[in-house]
Amino acid sequence: MKNERILIADDNADIRKSLTNVIEAFGDEDGHKKVGEASSREEVEALLNEGLRPTVALVDGNFPKPGDGKKAAEIIRKISPKTFIISLAFDKQTWGDKNFEKNIVPKDLMDVLTNLEH
Repeated sequence: MKNERILIADDNADIRKSLTNVIEAFGDEDGHKKVGEASSREEVEALLNEGLRPTVALVDGNFPKPGDGKKAAEIIRKISPKTFIISLAFDKQTWGDKNFEKNIVPKDLMDVLTNLEH
């Protein structure tokens, strides 16, 4: 879809910055924009409780500890059930609506975002 509103949830500031850069570099043509970022599941919950309703959430599988990504996804599904969740991790995840390894090529990630059907 076009015009995705994206939440980035990762405990690593460098990865959040990299994902932001990818969205800014490749997403403008499709109207994608970052609307929030979180470094923990608690921050994800706080943003959603404040009214943030992203169309897509890019969620680290293990931030800051194993299992937190899945817990964040559960929180997102409860508070913002229309948000499409993409898990990004170095190990295989199965709890996202789509699951990718963190080494996904930036342009491929933008293609995924642009072609989502949700």
